[in-house]
Amino acid sequence: MRALLIGSGTRGDFQPMLALAVAMRRAGHEVTLLGSPVFQREAEAFGIPFGPCGRDVQALLDETRKQTRSPLGFIKTLNSIISSEFELQVAYIEPRVREVDLVVGGGATMAAHLLADAARVPYRYIGYTPQILPSSYHPMMFVPLTRPPRWLNRFLWRTSKGFYNRLLEKQYNAHRTRLGLPRDEDSFSAIFPHEKTLLACDPELVPAPPDLAHVPQVGSFALSDDRPLPPDVEAFLRAGPPPIYVGFGSMPDDDPQRTTRRLREAARKAGVRLLLSSGWSGLGSGEDLDSSVHVMGPVSHGLLFPRLAGSVHHGGAGTTAASARAGIPQLLVPHAFDQFMFSRHVHQRGLGPKPISKTSLTVERLAEGLRALASDGPMRERARTIGESIRSRDPLRAAVSWLEGAIAGQDRSMARTG
Repeated sequence: MRALLIGSGTRGDFQPMLALAVAMRRAGHEVTLLGSPVFQREAEAFGIPFGPCGRDVQALLDETRKQTRSPLGFIKTLNSIISSEFELQVAYIEPRVREVDLVVGGGATMAAHLLADAARVPYRYIGYTPQILPSSYHPMMFVPLTRPPRWLNRFLWRTSKGFYNRLLEKQYNAHRTRLGLPRDEDSFSAIFPHEKTLLACDPELVPAPPDLAHVPQVGSFALSDDRPLPPDVEAFLRAGPPPIYVGFGSMPDDDPQRTTRRLREAARKAGVRLLLSSGWSGLGSGEDLDSSVHVMGPVSHGLLFPRLAGSVHHGGAGTTAASARAGIPQLLVPHAFDQFMFSRHVHQRGLGPKPISKTSLTVERLAEGLRALASDGPMRERARTIGESIRSRDPLRAAVSWLEGAIAGQDRSMARTG
């Protein structure tokens, strides 16, 4: 099988698709992966043929750093670029779809289903959270609410779908007409199709709700990365008790120096060591840090996290899953999108302290959370048990089988694992 995979968006959108590409290649399939140009070297490090698709997402977040300091700012920024990103995806994806047997989208992929339909190539979508699909049990992922009543969730979905359908309607149907397809007034449902979606998130953390029981859920995708940790990170790990990881991934920060100072002071108050991941915000840069805080670049979470006392992060699907898989407690600092729902579920299941939103981040709250990560025995035991459960599955094998079923003309039936 020749497959085209598209992981549009940030690292959290791209890396699961890279993990899937590696798994498909190991199963004997020919795979090409598209994503933001910033991830080209990452794909090539695993021997996966790569093509750019869309804007450089890291440069985009740098340009809009001040506008994205709040959840509402994130949404406004996203809405302002959807139209241009859709056109870029069409330009990058269309020349490739007729060369493959299957197209698979993930993350912020918007145009792939349209182009696959026109080429009569099967299309499937990989979702990292149930919040991509309408449900009365949760709001759309752009809504930073975690416990709305079911009637409000239904209203929010109708309103949100209507907004995005209007936003894309003109250019979406212009391309459908150009490609010889009939008009479609519900582009949102075509981009995130119930019957063609696989949920790649762990049911121990975020189970699909009852009205999405028909959507298969196999668990999160972990990229098998055996590249050794950098020598300086190894030395820091061995120099004292297990540290706590702090990293906010692809999330921007309009004042990373201030955030770093808060983290340093909170660690001092809590009496813990920190491994600070610089991420795209540049945490740790320009600050004098003592020997209890070490700054690092991107590393294999699979190798690092089992050696930690806990993690503090933004609540992205990938980092949340990596922490849970490693069996360590986690403190979530949600910035936007589905991070708020992941935060709720982690805390609700006793796997971490009460989350702290990025806008409410203070030294005192951080110090309290860090102390809990390091010393709460029952929390640590629950995290260990959940980690064992997650590691007992092979989500990538299940996903490859599901995709092979799409080529055979029917999806393999899989019982939901919640």
